[in-house]
Amino acid sequence: MRRTVLLQSIVAILSLALLSCGSAKKITRASFPSDTTGVVKKDSSAATNEADRALAAGIVEKMKANHIDFKTFEAKLKVDYANDKGTSFNNIRVNIRMIKDSVIWISASVLILDDVVRCMITKDSLKLVNRKDKTVMLRDIAQARETLNIPFDFNTLQDLLVGNAIYFNDSISNIVKTNSVVSFTCQHPELVSLFNVFADDFGLQQSKVTDKDAAGRSCELTYGEYKNVQGRKFPTQRRIYIEEKNILKIAMDFKDKIEFDSPVSIPFRVPANYTKE
Repeated sequence: MRRTVLLQSIVAILSLALLSCGSAKKITRASFPSDTTGVVKKDSSAATNEADRALAAGIVEKMKANHIDFKTFEAKLKVDYANDKGTSFNNIRVNIRMIKDSVIWISASVLILDDVVRCMITKDSLKLVNRKDKTVMLRDIAQARETLNIPFDFNTLQDLLVGNAIYFNDSISNIVKTNSVVSFTCQHPELVSLFNVFADDFGLQQSKVTDKDAAGRSCELTYGEYKNVQGRKFPTQRRIYIEEKNILKIAMDFKDKIEFDSPVSIPFRVPANYTKE
């Protein structure tokens, strides 16, 4: 049971969806929006006049200034998750390596079991090896979306893992400024994304993505415990809440290693005796 859950969850964590066993651990949720006091400015539903356009342009500029750019990325983290039915899985040890716009590599293990799952994602394919069960999943992206029932997008996963805003663009509207937080909305063809950023440095505090076509389906992310890593503002703590038919909770805590632009290896081998799924 645990092996199956881990296999499913590691792909799901990377793609903003979750399949869920183990002892429960509470993952604390922050309210959204987090700060509704001390409002000093609120615009109309769209930034139409000159002052509002200037305000929106300033937000875009400051958000882009915080965007984490990189050539390579490597990190170790701990992942917990739970759902609203009381099932959970804790202390998944994860190692991530990325080459920008090329490949995302991940290995995951639990307790005394090393490297139970190894996964490699490119813009065209997904390869996943379950070393415990001696199985391998090989899919192109279209097949991965259908098989795993996930909104699989390489660039979104890359931004999520490195700590960048996801589903951010320059269609800024509904701006609210408070003493500590600036809130605003971005529109997309199929999604609406809401953001809370810290008023002093425009670092990400929270974001929420809502599907226009699926009532009640949303993904909420909270960022915290920022650390300066090689000149980059990196959120070492992430909390993800996915609401659809169930509520799914993910905690990501970057602990041991966070490194940019160093040489990384992408070891991935499919043993000939593994069963293909």
